[in-house]
Order: sequence, then structure tokens, then C-alpha cells
Amino acid sequence: MAFKKGALAAAAGLMALALGTASGRAEDLPQTHLQVIGSASFSSLYKALEVPFWNDIAKASNGKVTAKLLSQTESGMKTSAIARLLGSGTLQVAWDDLGSVAGDDPYFEGLDLAGVIPDMATFRKAAEAYKPVMAKQFAKHNIKLVALLPFPEQVLFCRGKISSLDDLKGKKIRASTRSESDFIHAAGALPVTLGFPDVIPALQTGVADCAVTGTFPGNTAHWYEVTNTLYTLPFGSVMGFYGFNMPTWNKLDPKVQAFFEKEFADLEQRAWALAEEQTQDGINCDTGVGECKHGTKGHMTLAKPSPADFERAKELAAKVVLPDWASRCGKACVADWNATVGKVAGVTAQAH
Repeated sequence: MAFKKGALAAAAGLMALALGTASGRAEDLPQTHLQVIGSASFSSLYKALEVPFWNDIAKASNGKVTAKLLSQTESGMKTSAIARLLGSGTLQVAWDDLGSVAGDDPYFEGLDLAGVIPDMATFRKAAEAYKPVMAKQFAKHNIKLVALLPFPEQVLFCRGKISSLDDLKGKKIRASTRSESDFIHAAGALPVTLGFPDVIPALQTGVADCAVTGTFPGNTAHWYEVTNTLYTLPFGSVMGFYGFNMPTWNKLDPKVQAFFEKEFADLEQRAWALAEEQTQDGINCDTGVGECKHGTKGHMTLAKPSPADFERAKELAAKVVLPDWASRCGKACVADWNATVGKVAGVTAQAH
């Protein structure tokens, strides 16, 4: 199944492959230049990891491999179009988040099913197990998967007091994915669809009572100024990825491919370290308790989920979230997921 065709003509010809072979010793890398679309320019991932990574590529390759990086913000492209443009060959190399491609292929929802992943350690194990499955699925869309880049834990920023999952009943909660909406509805709350820039006004006016995002991204967006309680039950596990257009990748010299595989493996490790650090730093900054290294101190009340909350979250996932997703994804997809993510998380998906 190919990604849905969109209005690709406007971006056609945006990127062009520029590969050449430098003369010299056989072990030298061929001269290679790539055009790259990264994540949003305001994201900590872009500033802390992507810009240094692409700037250092030339140094790591002794000047033989270079790249021009353009953020999604600068490009003006919508995240929903990135993977389609990448698969079509309009883009050579790009970042996107799995949630943006899940609408075209439910396989890519597998790491972001609400209520399934209880913590960052499990998220990492699940991602390592599921990565080969996703690589095979991306190849069907003409994309070479080269790295998975995680975000901090997705938690709940709420107006008023929240102390347990039961307290969400009747609340209007901003969700960003289909499985989050399913989970919120199953918990007795009302899911609300809002773009990220619209969340603060919605919280201020009562359109939403709570909203889901990462502990640290919520801090950088100043959500702590319009909410009171940080409820740290993980509501999802957001993952980004870097991919090459498959024909672009196949045209690269094998030595260049090996070079990129090593560099992206290193980037992936740094991304996990950053996500883990920012998960805790976001909590510290949002609540104003403990060391706040990279954000701004707020004064939110920290509400930690109880063991009963975790058990109920797993129950809601098993009864509602997983069957709904399994029905969309199909038997082969579910079998792959149960053998990887499901095995790591200790749950089994079955279609309705």
C-alpha cells in the first residue's frame, strides 16, 4: 500500500540528488551531498540534536559527505505530507513523526497506543523490538528507515485538582491521536481535537480542562501558566523518525550507506538519552521542584499515578484501544505487534 497521493506537484523538484565520486584512495568516501528536511525549528530535538548532527556530518566524513538542513518550519511543509513526499522521491532525507503517517498505515501507530507503554524504559525496549517491523513496512512505502527519535513521556496538564484516573470522568481533554481519543473516551472523559497552538486559549476559556503532551514540550509552551496539576500517567509514546527516499539510499555508495548507518545509530542513542533527561527535567520545571536545567520553573502540583491507575490504564487499552487499532491494522500487523511491542508490554492485541 502506497501513501495516499496528495498535492505533491507544488513541491515537485524541490530536492535533487547530487552524488559524485572523489578521486583518491579507495577507502575514501565518495563526495556526497544531500538535501534534508528536519523537524520543527522550535523543537528541542531540532536545536539540541539535529542541527549539530548534520553540521558534524562533514567533519565526521573528512568533508566528503555534506548536507543542507532545512527545518519543517522553514520549509512550510505539513507533517502529514512529509512521508508521502519522501516516498515519492520529491524529498531525499526527512524527519517526521509516526503519528503523522499512521493515518496512511496503522502499522505506524504500534508504538503510540495509549495506555500500553507504562514508562520510558519499556518504550525503549518496545521500540527496539518493533524497529525491524517498521523498517520492513516503511520499505513498502519506498522509504529507508535509518533512525527512531523518541520524545519525552506524554502526560496530562490539567486545570484544577486531579489525583487519579477516575478524576478524569466528565473532563474535556485535548488528544492528538486516535488511540488517545479512544482511551480518554473509555476513561469517561470527552476527547477534544485541538492543534498545539490552540491549546492554551482552549484551557483558558474552558474549551478544554486538560491536554496531553510531553512533560518538557509542555513546559517550553508555557502550559504550566494555565494549568494546575501535572498527572504523570503516560498517555502515549510519541516517536519521530528519519528516513531516506529508497532510490536515493540505493544510489549511495555502500561505504556512504555504512557511514550513515553508524552516524544515525549514534544519533538514536543520543535521542534516547535526551528524551529520558527531558522527561524528568520537564516534571521538575513544571512543578518547580528539583533541578530545572533547561526549562522554566512553574508551580504545578505533581500527581503520580497509583498502581491501580496503571492497572486500569492497561485494562482500558486491552478492552478499547487495542481492539479498535487491531481492526484497522489487520491480522498480519497484529501478529507482528504481539510478537514485539505486545510481548515487551505484556499485553495482547485482538481485533473486535
